Amino acid sequence: MNKNYQGTVFFDLDGTLLNEHSQVDPDVADAIHQLRENNYLPVICTGRAPDEIVDITDATGIDTNITLNGALVQSEQEIIYENILEPELIEQVIDTATDFGDVVGMHSYTTTKINRRTDVVEDFYDMVHIDLPKVDADFYKKVKVPMIVVVSPEKEDRYQVQYPSLKFYKTGTYSIDVVKKGITKMSGIQNLIKNMELTDKPVYAFGDGPNDLEMIQSADYSIAMANGTDEIKNSASYVTSANVDNGIRNGLKHYNLI
Repeated sequence: MNKNYQGTVFFDLDGTLLNEHSQVDPDVADAIHQLRENNYLPVICTGRAPDEIVDITDATGIDTNITLNGALVQSEQEIIYENILEPELIEQVIDTATDFGDVVGMHSYTTTKINRRTDVVEDFYDMVHIDLPKVDADFYKKVKVPMIVVVSPEKEDRYQVQYPSLKFYKTGTYSIDVVKKGITKMSGIQNLIKNMELTDKPVYAFGDGPNDLEMIQSADYSIAMANGTDEIKNSASYVTSANVDNGIRNGLKHYNLI
């Protein structure tokens, strides 16, 4: 595993590295390849699961990923760090979600399942351009699950007050990402940097949404997308153009990374 990089560059996906169709534009893929040629390590840093980013890694050549909001860190298929949710806790959240009329998606390292199917969950996966997972209500009893997603149009507050040992991130119209308290994209970055012996190299981070905030606030050089939230833009070192308006390339050029 190569550890001799000039620095690391972390990319959120939706609203950042991806376009409005949740795909990698050719100019973005080209910029990532240039970045690697300049001996910087590009890293995907996302709330998505590993099985949901295969097309993205194929397009960009990125082979180091922080997924599930920091709960799973991998490089060249090697697991560097993992943080697993207890099955009993998942079961409690599923019971609460059922009472609220919500659906829960469960992520393993390679597969995603949902506990039941509704119109709302179908709309959610269609919106994020991901195939609707199959139903398996007992999936969490069979495999390691680092993160779950509550599919709900409501805010996360009603869950957060009931489960203080968990962190609920409202990441989209229908999505609430759920990991253990203390697990964030930034904690994933810290685990990656420590294990790959990159602590003395600069850290760059691109993001646009609430689950990017700690990463944006903590990186040496942080780049907010113009389409990002006001909080993200106010916290960043630099605000680049929108994700659909050369935002990645312009941000990399601003810091002379390409």
